[in-house]
Amino acid sequence: MRVNQIMSSPAIALDKDLPLSNAIDLMKRNEISRLVALEGGRIVGVLTEKDIAREMGSMHAYRLPPGRMHVSNVMTPNPITIAPDVTAKRAAEIMLDHDISGLPVVEGSNLVGIVTKLDFAKVCVNYEDVYVGQVMQASPTTVTPGDRVIHARRLLLDEDLLVLPVMEGGKLVGVVTVRDVAMKLVAFQEVVPDRYKSERIRNLLVGDIMSQPATTIRTDAPLPRAAKLMLERRFSGLPVVNLEGELVGLLTKTELTEVARERL
Repeated sequence: MRVNQIMSSPAIALDKDLPLSNAIDLMKRNEISRLVALEGGRIVGVLTEKDIAREMGSMHAYRLPPGRMHVSNVMTPNPITIAPDVTAKRAAEIMLDHDISGLPVVEGSNLVGIVTKLDFAKVCVNYEDVYVGQVMQASPTTVTPGDRVIHARRLLLDEDLLVLPVMEGGKLVGVVTVRDVAMKLVAFQEVVPDRYKSERIRNLLVGDIMSQPATTIRTDAPLPRAAKLMLERRFSGLPVVNLEGELVGLLTKTELTEVARERL
C-alpha cells in the first residue's frame, strides 16, 4: 500500500507571511489540525494545533493576538516530506521515529497531499482480529475539571499527549484535547484586553473548555469500530473503559499508526 492510497488530498497551504489568524480560520473552516506553510510556492513549514497551543500559552503571546503574529512565527520549519509512491508502512515509521503527526506529500516540486496519523485509521478498519484493549495506552495521564488550563497545556506539550481524560470523583466526565486548548487560548487572545490577559488565562479551568460527555470505546471493541469512529468524528483519541465503565486506557491516532506499521 502506497501513501497516495491513504493520504488526505488536497493538503491546505498558505503563505508563511500571512497573519496567524488567517491560518486559524482555515483550520476551523476545514476542520483540520495542520496546514502547510509556503514561501514562493516552496514548502518551508507545517503549522499544527500543538504549535498554536505552545505559542498562545506563552508569556510573549499574551501581548500579541493572532492577528499581529505571522504563520512563520509559530510554524515548525523545514518539515520532512515524502513522495506519493512511498509505502504507507514507511510513512508510519517516519512519523513514529521522528515524533511527528503529519507528512506533506510532494511530487516533484508540487504539494499533492498530506498523510497524517489519523489517515492510518483507514488501514486499521481492516484488522477485525485486533481489539482496543490489546493496543491502547494503559493508565493514561488525566486532569480534573478544577485544574487550570495552563496545567493541561503543559502536560499536553511536555508529555507529547493528544488527549487528556477529565476525571471527577473517580468518574470520567469529559476530555480536553490540544485543539480545545489551542482554540480557547486563541479566543482569549482576541477578546480579552491586554491588561487582563495574563490573569484570565492563568485562571481558566479545564472544566470551562473540556468536551463533555466524553465519547468512549470499550476494551473488547474490535479496533475497526474505534478506527471508523475516530475517522468519522475526526477524534485524536478515545478514552477506553472496561465492562464496568471505568477508565482503563486511551486509544489515540498514535496507536493506530503503530498497528499499521506492524501489520502493513
